[in-house]
Amino acid sequence: MLTYHDVMTADFGGLSAAADKWQDTANELAKVEKRYRDSVEKITMDRAWLGESANAARANFAATRYEYEAAQTQAKATAVLLRNAHAQFTELKKQLESSRADAVKAGMKVSEQGHVSYDYDRLSAQERGTALNHPGHAKEIQTAVQSWQDHLRDRVTFVDDADKDLKRDLEAVVKDAGGDKRDATAGGFNGDAGKIAASDDQAKKVRTELASVVEMKDNETLDDYLKRLQREGITRLTGSEQLGKTITAYLAGTGKAVMVAQALYASGMWSHKLHKYLKTGVPMSAPGTLAARVVNPRLASAQPGSLLSRVPPNLARAMYGSDLAAEFGAYWRTRTNEYVIPKAHQANLVTAAKNGGLGQAAKAAGWMRGMTVVGSAGATIYGVANLATYNTDMIKANPDKFATDLTGTAFNASMTALAVAPNPVTAGLAIGTGVAYLGATAWENREAIMNAGREAAEWTGKTAEKIGDGVSKGLDKVGDGIASGAKKIFNNPFD
Repeated sequence: MLTYHDVMTADFGGLSAAADKWQDTANELAKVEKRYRDSVEKITMDRAWLGESANAARANFAATRYEYEAAQTQAKATAVLLRNAHAQFTELKKQLESSRADAVKAGMKVSEQGHVSYDYDRLSAQERGTALNHPGHAKEIQTAVQSWQDHLRDRVTFVDDADKDLKRDLEAVVKDAGGDKRDATAGGFNGDAGKIAASDDQAKKVRTELASVVEMKDNETLDDYLKRLQREGITRLTGSEQLGKTITAYLAGTGKAVMVAQALYASGMWSHKLHKYLKTGVPMSAPGTLAARVVNPRLASAQPGSLLSRVPPNLARAMYGSDLAAEFGAYWRTRTNEYVIPKAHQANLVTAAKNGGLGQAAKAAGWMRGMTVVGSAGATIYGVANLATYNTDMIKANPDKFATDLTGTAFNASMTALAVAPNPVTAGLAIGTGVAYLGATAWENREAIMNAGREAAEWTGKTAEKIGDGVSKGLDKVGDGIASGAKKIFNNPFD
């Protein structure tokens, strides 16, 4: 198994030099083979020599010439293997060096042996004390260190795999594979060595492409990186680049459509709910609790023997939240001077956790609301990670996309807060960030929107023109009918 130090200190120049020597050898063997063909084997082609000896010589000379040809093939294949190895090892070493630089940039130290540790020397004395003594910081640092250690190890593994492949192919290329019918020598040169070289060419291409695909590029956001991985994966599975682009665009559009729908709901429906709360004081409901608002009251008032009464209470509470646990979220409303006991769909989970512990907060939330919280929080974490990959040049190059990513992350964060603690503050944040996200999305896609508007206007104009023609023709027919009927009436007044 190669080590980090082996790869970083290796000089692969010898592989390229050796490949050139093997190619020179193949060229020299071609000259020898040509001389043998024209001087020695040619004797057996002269019909003046006949009989048993001529037949034997012809077979032996053909076998010898085959070995000269096979030796050329083997030498050329060896040159290809070594040249591929040089190109591949050089590229993989560059990628390892790049990964090491990224690790250092991220605040790590990497030893000559490839051991990763956190670079505390970069920190101030106060920061160093916090990082070393605070359990949360220490755990985050250890996680980051292990992540970089695994990443560098994977890079070394790429090189080790390529090294093992080279060893296997070099061993295979010198084994006599039998050749064609002229091969009369067991253990001679390998006339089929070209197949091994061709296979190595393909393996090199796959491994190099894979390594380049999984490497995050400069000036590429996390969102762009994941979309590219998705597109590259689909392209390699299907062999269709266009299909990869189409599916990626569709999935991205679908995800954005969901976000836009949520933002529209937040800016519209939550504005109504906030107004209702301020006017009547009715507690606000958390996102993801529609089922709880419908099911829980019906289960509570279900008549004995009815279908709803047969639903296991524990199952309903687990799914939609427990009203009993929600009582731990009770609070005093100073504006109306009353003590408010919320239902499961109204409970502030922070208050419930403070008064009854995390267990009671989880029970009050229920599975469906909990999934809403987890989903919004996950989207927020992803959004923050994506924003962290932006640099100044990337923001300047595409400020519209940055604005959409920024407001989208803020909107997801506000929706998380609203799902955890439904109140006027979190509702106001959801409304504000939702409007901001809608505005940023509309601005980023303004050209597509304007094009769609123009197309819609053209369609409307053409449709109206067709309708107008139809109405005109219809009125003409009605007029013709009226005139025809009147003519009949006046011509036959007693019909």
